[in-house]
Parts: sequence; structure tokens; C-alpha cells
Amino acid sequence: MYNIVFRPFASKKTTKLIKNNYTLENQLTSVLIKLKNNPFDTSLGTHKVISKRFDNKYSSKITGDLRLIWDFNLETEKLEIIEIYDIGGHSGTNGVY
Repeated sequence: MYNIVFRPFASKKTTKLIKNNYTLENQLTSVLIKLKNNPFDTSLGTHKVISKRFDNKYSSKITGDLRLIWDFNLETEKLEIIEIYDIGGHSGTNGVY
């Protein structure tokens, strides 16, 4: 099992996205639970991407167009951490990759 840490940029964006959107908040919670247990669960559609802002990272699907950008951060040999770098749309000019 992994620990999940939001970087400040991702934390702010996440708070804005889920504010007053309980459906999205529930979907994000479900994705984070799956990510904690198995980051490569097939329902997450996890794959490597080249993020515009963060270079080579992983992307996982939250909804049809909404993605999480993340990567592993092995702080110690026993503690495995997943850092969330960004959250946002997959397509368009404001896409996360």
C-alpha cells in the first residue's frame, strides 16, 4: 500500500475542482483509494506521459477527461509514496499533458 501526498499546486487545483461538486469528490476519493492499493489497476488507465509542466510522470483517469498526474517518491526503503503533481483535463489548450 502506498501513501499519497498532494504537492501544493495539485492541492489547490483539487480543492477548486471539487468545491461544491460532491459527485466529482466521490469519484476522486474512489480513484485515490485504488491508486493507494494498486497504481496500475486497469480501471485507472495508468500510463506514462510527458507532462507539459512536470516532464515524465504517470497519468491516471478520474473521469472521461479528468486526469491525475503523479509519480513515485521512494523516501525510504520501507515507505512508498505517490506524489500527486497535477489534476486537470486531458484535452484542450489547458490540458495537463
